[in-house]
Amino acid sequence: MDIMTNFFYPPIGPLPYQGRVRVGLLLLKKETSMTIGIGIIGGGGIAAEGHIRGYQTDARCEVLAIYDVDADKAQEQAERLGVPQVYGALDEFLARPDIQAVSICSPDHLHGEQVHAALRAGKHVLCEKPMCTTREDAARIVQDVRETGLTFLGGHVYHFRPDYQAMATAYQTGEIGEVWLAEGDYISDLRSVYGPNSQTPWRTNAQAAQDILLGGGCHPLGLMLWALQTQVTQVFAFANHKAEPILPLNDCYVVSLTFANGAIGKLIAASGNRGYAPTGGHLTLYGTEGTLWGGKLYRNNREEHRTEIIHDYREQFKDHKPRVHDTRQVHHFAEQCEHFLDCIEGKAQPQMSAIDAARVIAALVAGIESARTGQMVPVDNNF
Repeated sequence: MDIMTNFFYPPIGPLPYQGRVRVGLLLLKKETSMTIGIGIIGGGGIAAEGHIRGYQTDARCEVLAIYDVDADKAQEQAERLGVPQVYGALDEFLARPDIQAVSICSPDHLHGEQVHAALRAGKHVLCEKPMCTTREDAARIVQDVRETGLTFLGGHVYHFRPDYQAMATAYQTGEIGEVWLAEGDYISDLRSVYGPNSQTPWRTNAQAAQDILLGGGCHPLGLMLWALQTQVTQVFAFANHKAEPILPLNDCYVVSLTFANGAIGKLIAASGNRGYAPTGGHLTLYGTEGTLWGGKLYRNNREEHRTEIIHDYREQFKDHKPRVHDTRQVHHFAEQCEHFLDCIEGKAQPQMSAIDAARVIAALVAGIESARTGQMVPVDNNF
């Protein structure tokens, strides 16, 4: 399937996994007649907090349990948020028949194996980005979804921001013509979550450090592919390690991209920023009739030879707040959880399906390989 699933309704283009519907409907007949039991894999952290609080805004479900190897950390979160039980063994957690769906909020390098285990245990899965850290794991997850017929949603939470939704819609409805260049940046200061005494010490642990191209670059690349509904065909990347010495990996990537639709692109992912980064943000699209940059739609006034702002989406949504907006890291977690439940109930198709998420991983791991070898790397999108 060459076209990506669109988040907006009705969807544009064909939908992936039509073959799973028959199996999915059998599961839905059982699940939609009762409260959907939710389990959280990887408790105690920021993402788990957002997911738990998000699910708790929806009467269709109940968060029943948290699994984490750090039982004390998970227990504190469970008691504070009213989650009944904490598990220290994943197999025991997944054996519960009243947990029909799970959110995976664990460190990046654990996602691949945990998604596989959850799907094979018969659970629908919402997995925090990135879906996994290797193309092999991505391919296995796609196969798991095909064989089980279960719902998988890639947790690209920025897709639920109304300004990015409006920008994607503007392109998809022809407001900027044909895109010839796409850009996306993730330039952050992650010092607050780096180091052995931080809330996420795994990010800088030499045994399982977070690669910023995967852990951060997935945000802008996911938005680009989602908006353009295309694939990355080849990449060439440069990287260095100068800004953040505590991270044992490269801390800055600049990646050139070619897309299947003929456009080219640029992706920057960096974790050592020490000040303001005046970029176009996670999504910038240059088209033959206009430009989407910094949350605004621009066009040239040919008579007056000047650029005009046609739509200012940031201004339009300046008073918008996510449903849960009093957590440490404010994102549209509740809106994402609602969409996940809609998908489980058969009311929607995943806006970031297993194939969509796998193609993000395929392009990013190709970027890491290109930076390592100094060679252009083709992207294998066949899942």
